[in-house]
Amino acid sequence: MTFQQLSFVVEVANCESINKAAERLYTSQSNVSNSIKALEEELGIQIFLRTKKGVSVTEEGREFLSYANEIIDKKIFVEDLYAKSHFRKQYFSVSSMRSFFLSTPITRLWPQISDGHGGSIYIRLKKQSFYDVLDDVQHCRSDLGIVFLMKSHSNRITRLCSVKDLDYHLLGESHISIVTRADHPILQAQETVPVEDRMTDYPYVIAENHENFGRYYDDDSESISQLFQSPPKCIISINDSAASQDIVAQSDAFFISSTRWQHPQHYHFSSVPLKGEDSILAHYYVTKKGQTPHPLTAPYVEELKKMFHGL
Repeated sequence: MTFQQLSFVVEVANCESINKAAERLYTSQSNVSNSIKALEEELGIQIFLRTKKGVSVTEEGREFLSYANEIIDKKIFVEDLYAKSHFRKQYFSVSSMRSFFLSTPITRLWPQISDGHGGSIYIRLKKQSFYDVLDDVQHCRSDLGIVFLMKSHSNRITRLCSVKDLDYHLLGESHISIVTRADHPILQAQETVPVEDRMTDYPYVIAENHENFGRYYDDDSESISQLFQSPPKCIISINDSAASQDIVAQSDAFFISSTRWQHPQHYHFSSVPLKGEDSILAHYYVTKKGQTPHPLTAPYVEELKKMFHGL
C-alpha cells in the first residue's frame, strides 16, 4: 500500500468518478483505476462499486476511507512541519475558540512583528473547538491556545490541563451576549417584552466548523437553555464567522457571542447580555509545560490581557 494509492482512493471518493479524479490528479484514468484495483486485491476488500454512472463507496470502503483520510492528513502535517523549518526562520501558531482573539492581537503587534523579526516568519491562526485547542497545544501544533468555558465549570480546565501536561492562566471574564443589528425590531420593544422571551421568533445563526444539530452553544449553560426553551423557528449553521455577521447585519437574525460585540467599526450591532450566573464565561490562555515560549507569545498574551481589561 502506498501514499499514492491512498490519495487516489480519497480523490475518487470526493469526485465520485474515476475520470474526474484522474483529471484533478493529472494522471490517466487507467492509472487510477489499476492502482485502486491492486489495492483492493492486496487488502481483500472492495472499496468502490463501479457502474456506468460512476462509482460509489461500499460499507467497507467508508471504514477504509476514515483511516485513509487520517493517514493523508498526518502526512500533510509532517510535510508542512518540515517545510516550515527549512524555508522559514520562525513559525508562530495560535489556536483559539474565537477568531476575535486571533486577529486583534496580531494587528496590534504588527509594528513589533515587522521591525523585530529579521528574515521571514510564518504565522498560523486557527479557530478551533475547546478540545481541539487543547490538543493543538498538547501536541505542539500551536504555541498558544485561548479557550473559554462557563465560570461554573472552571474545574474542567484544571483537570484537563493536568492530564494534557499544560499550563493555564486566567485572562478574564465576560458575559454571553445576544448580538443583533442596532435597529433590530426586538430592541425597540424590550421595555415591554424582555429580549430573551422572544428571540427564538427570529433566525438564529451559529458559526460552527462541524454540524451539530443538538447544540446551541459551545458549552452547556442554564442561561442558554432558558433562551431556547422553545427551539428557534430557523437555525442557520455556517462554518464562517464573518459570513454569519453579514447575515445578522442585513436581516433580523441574531447570534450569540462570548463577549459584548467588539467590532463597532465594521458593523452597527447591539449586544444584550444574558441573565444568570451561567452566562459568565472564564477565558484562559494555555501553553505546553516545559516548552520554551516563542518570542511572540508574551507580547501576544499582553495584548489579550489589554482586550479583557477593556471588557
